[in-house]
Amino acid sequence: MKMTVIATAVLALAAAAPAFAAAQGGSSNTANVQVGPSDFPPGAPTGYAGISMLRNDGSMSGYVNIAAAPITQVTGAATANQAGPFYAPFPGDGLPIAQVWYNNQNAVANVYSLRQVRYLTQTGWPHFGGLVIGQVKGMAAGSGVYFGEWSPPVSGTPNQGDSTDLNMGSADRTVWYVGDNAVTSMPTLTNVTYNVVGIRQTGVGSNLPHSPQLYSGTLTANYVSGGSANALTGTLSRTGDANVGINSTIYGNGTFSGNGATGQFYNNATALAGIYTGGGAGNHVAFGGKQ
Repeated sequence: MKMTVIATAVLALAAAAPAFAAAQGGSSNTANVQVGPSDFPPGAPTGYAGISMLRNDGSMSGYVNIAAAPITQVTGAATANQAGPFYAPFPGDGLPIAQVWYNNQNAVANVYSLRQVRYLTQTGWPHFGGLVIGQVKGMAAGSGVYFGEWSPPVSGTPNQGDSTDLNMGSADRTVWYVGDNAVTSMPTLTNVTYNVVGIRQTGVGSNLPHSPQLYSGTLTANYVSGGSANALTGTLSRTGDANVGINSTIYGNGTFSGNGATGQFYNNATALAGIYTGGGAGNHVAFGGKQ
């Protein structure tokens, strides 16, 4: 059944022929996480939004196809919004590779969380203590928009049992974003609003993977070619935490940056994703949303 689920996802992506700009995004620490066009795992469609992660041997993993690999693994093993425990098997041997959760209750994004319970030594396979993926809802196949957080593997053998500790308290925690259909030439935007959610330190305290406590807010975009007030502004908030203020310049190539935030518009600027990197690694927020 697992292999059937993966094959179905692969075929669905392949049917959505990629007629888009190369997958683009960013990371708060490129020594730990890099994003770009997917080339891994074997058999998965290439050229889609991918994420490469630092392995225990110091090498980087392949650029994992986010939709065809981790998201498919999570949804094939877990029940939405339930604590489990649920474990996704490695297709190569059928043995558990990660404890997994997902939540689909938010109107803006689904959130998928994984905690590795063993680290594969074969070349190319990723390693992590935790990987959390936000997926903006309503995007067509082949036009995905993703954002999230990664933490390094724990030392020694990871917990083989039920644990919600994704190691997101690590000083090497890294936030990231990537999407399939990056805007390369900005359209005119006049007071266009985006409903946005943010991810920070899933698995820490009461912020449980099956029911993550997300930042939320509205960002407003204004852009005109050659304009002097091209900006993305707004506030993201989460109960018990300081607000995250976004006040960034929008550029003609579809990116935005400034005052601690960087990001990218996608799908003709109907969606966006980015990261806020003010303060230490524990305070960094990955965010994404749509009009």
